[in-house]
Amino acid sequence: MCIKPAFIFMKRNLLALFGAVMSLMAQSQTPCVDGMAGEYPCDNIDLLKFMPMAEIGGGANTNDIWGWKSPTTGHEYALVGCSNGTAFVDITNPVDPIYLGLLPTHTVNSLWRDLETFNNFVFIGSEAPGHGLQIFDLTQLDAVTGAPVTFTESAYYGEFGHSHTITINTATGFLYAMGSDTFDGGLHIVDINDPLNPTLAGGYSEDGYTHDGYVWLYDGPDPNYQGKEVFFACNEDELTIVDVTDKSDCQAIGMYDYEGEALVGYVHQGWVTKDKAHFLVDDELDEIQIGNAQEPYGTRTHMFDISSLENVNYMGFYETDNTSIDHNMYALDQFIYQSNYRSGVRVVDAVRVQDAQLSEVGFFDLYPTNDFAQFSGTWSNYPYLPSQVNIATSMYEGFFILRPRLLYFTQNEVEVCGGSQVVLELNVNAEIAFPVTASIQGLPGAAVPWTLINETGNYQIVINNLSGLPSGTYYPDIVLTTTFGEEYLVPFQLSFTGGSPLSPELMSVPNGSLVSNTEPSTLFEWQAQDGDLQYEFELASDVNFTSIIDAQQTTEPFYLMSFILPDNTYYWRVRATNGCGTGSWSEVYSFSVTLVSVNEMEKNTFSLYPNPADDLFTITSNDDLKEIFITDVAGKIVRQIRPLNGTKQMEISSIELPVGLYFVRSANSCIPLVVR
Repeated sequence: MCIKPAFIFMKRNLLALFGAVMSLMAQSQTPCVDGMAGEYPCDNIDLLKFMPMAEIGGGANTNDIWGWKSPTTGHEYALVGCSNGTAFVDITNPVDPIYLGLLPTHTVNSLWRDLETFNNFVFIGSEAPGHGLQIFDLTQLDAVTGAPVTFTESAYYGEFGHSHTITINTATGFLYAMGSDTFDGGLHIVDINDPLNPTLAGGYSEDGYTHDGYVWLYDGPDPNYQGKEVFFACNEDELTIVDVTDKSDCQAIGMYDYEGEALVGYVHQGWVTKDKAHFLVDDELDEIQIGNAQEPYGTRTHMFDISSLENVNYMGFYETDNTSIDHNMYALDQFIYQSNYRSGVRVVDAVRVQDAQLSEVGFFDLYPTNDFAQFSGTWSNYPYLPSQVNIATSMYEGFFILRPRLLYFTQNEVEVCGGSQVVLELNVNAEIAFPVTASIQGLPGAAVPWTLINETGNYQIVINNLSGLPSGTYYPDIVLTTTFGEEYLVPFQLSFTGGSPLSPELMSVPNGSLVSNTEPSTLFEWQAQDGDLQYEFELASDVNFTSIIDAQQTTEPFYLMSFILPDNTYYWRVRATNGCGTGSWSEVYSFSVTLVSVNEMEKNTFSLYPNPADDLFTITSNDDLKEIFITDVAGKIVRQIRPLNGTKQMEISSIELPVGLYFVRSANSCIPLVVR
């Protein structure tokens, strides 16, 4: 009974969904009030939605869970491991999720499944015999219609049969399968940098069976391993640390246990803390081995000091009042999100881990019946989605969408139009390491007046000195610092605009210039401005712009027109819009279009034949042919051809061109072409 960790400390750098989801808090399906969310005991965590097994594919149980945000649509998805495959759920609206369908197991059903993502693909292993590694392109989820559907795997890796867990180093593109039928159950390392063509990279078997692990490009306090790829292997009776930089020659750094200081039942899974100097381990069997004794002890989290990888020290354990078995845990900032079977998702504050202190600041009990030390209840949870919802599985019930309410802003996305100050409301629900003071990072020049927070409640955070900030979108953090220098980070998004945009400075087409009708297109350009802008372009046949020929909106500081009629004078202008409003029109530039006759062009440049053309026509020129454009009568480019250097004659197919009149343009030449 077990499962998962992996390297993917998902850093919050995009928070576009957060504000929309925060607005749903008021309409949460079941908020946590007075210690209960409906039938579920809770503290500082709301229930947004529960989906039973029947609503996500009807398997016998859930197991692992992961999350993914589409880079194209911004939608968020839950990837739910089930006995019969992997269920995909669109949770963009977390109170009204949509079950999209199931990717069936590769062979047979199994209690165990493990999955993680890399480069918009999910990789799935299982204890099912012969299952190997399923690979699925997650971008397909954006295009699902007629849900639910049955998905098919995008690729398959079969160099091992079954596996217990997998973990991925997203920084290097290597997947580690553990507990497989290869390498004595140790590390089976797969290169997944080309996700659809995975290859065996190496393995490690010296310490036998590995149950689960955590891998990272080391950037902790030990100077001897900076930049190395280091693997923390939970190997049943000990924690084994391995240098896996060279996949063909992995080297053990050390092996550590806590026998004699605490009961070693089963070193199951673990995660590194924010300071990267400590490793926390959940022992899956220590509770059950004496859990039925007359005085059973509570769920234990074991702590290691890993400041020196070759001299790891066991620090002791944190014990709860619950007697449930612990299973999987994940760190996000200073908080540890634990899935502890029958006592649910527990959130632990690790800000004082250097002193061997952990404290619970929130929980949601997915299995309210009891906290017995038995293998049912929550298998795993995933806290890393940008919207900051937490998704968790409950083995025989289904999966939950939760909203932690520890440290958060009432308004997480802020738009500032001019001015030098903004005020945010910070909600402090968690019993953190008070007192703390507030400051800011990630917002150049900004400052927060000294603010003392010494108990739970709501606080106004004033941010000053914004007037000199360049326009743009920022992702700063409010930093809450304890008396002893530990820090909590509370992220938010600020879109700053210094005022209405200035009038754009026009560049090309230059004022008073001549434009030849032989040009296949005309490029209008103006000076770009700072910030997120939209430009409005206008072209008219009179200086007062009463006769508009073309009007377009663009986010780029240029606009390309394919065709302008000759023998006329034109006028153009541009203005910009940002979050503060619309600026003034630029000055007006004028230009004239001159007509070059067909005979003159043929004499000076090139000719083509036959004309009219049926299937083919030939262009000949005294000079080297340059880029050739074929446009329709409206000026739209329908074909663009780049001849090889030195080409003076070339044959061009006209089969794909519909019957009609076209213009063949090159350099200063334009010849009508009839296709029949």
